[in-house]
Amino acid sequence: MVSGPLQCGKSSYVRYLDNRALNIEAKGRDNKYYTVGMDMGSLKLNGFEVFLFGTPGLLRFSVMRDVVAGGADGIIFMFDAANPENDEKAISILNSIRKVMDPNTPIIFLANKQDKENARSPEVLRAQNYLPEKCKIFPTSTKTGLNIEKSLRYIANEIYDQYKETLEIMQEFETNIKGLAEKLSMEKGQMRDFLNSLELKRFINIDRKNKTYRVRQGLENLS
Repeated sequence: MVSGPLQCGKSSYVRYLDNRALNIEAKGRDNKYYTVGMDMGSLKLNGFEVFLFGTPGLLRFSVMRDVVAGGADGIIFMFDAANPENDEKAISILNSIRKVMDPNTPIIFLANKQDKENARSPEVLRAQNYLPEKCKIFPTSTKTGLNIEKSLRYIANEIYDQYKETLEIMQEFETNIKGLAEKLSMEKGQMRDFLNSLELKRFINIDRKNKTYRVRQGLENLS
């Protein structure tokens, strides 16, 4: 999920990574275009298939943000580093996302528009918005490409690290789903939903006819 306040660069972030990304937008009275649905992009990073969903920056589209945040594996939250007057709306959106996201969902922050002379550094932005010291903030620019790919690789690694131990266990039970269910203390319905979820995330391939699965090869932390 790529989220943040209005005109901070969310759509540009997604398009930088996937120039074929789709965007549902509308022209406002000020002749600017605003995302009213979402941005949708995808790309491959080594063994990973990454899907990007950019959410609207207008406050009234909270329902769309809630839907995406509830199913996101990771969140890239963007601040407009050159426009501190947008910080209040950014924090409002961030707080609303935190209410619906899983507390274990990895999140990183971007101090975007570093190509502008008045752009604030990550340290200044952190202090002004009371962001935790341990949170990761990347100085970025969707115009120059500064740290765009680096930030995506970082969040992808954070997501993979959450699944790594489980995937290692699953490699031992690829032909024994019942044994995996016992190992993970899951009932039949829970195991079905769990495997379907991992298939959607492209971590495994399921052979439903033979009731087996395979953990995809080549999954490792990105350099």
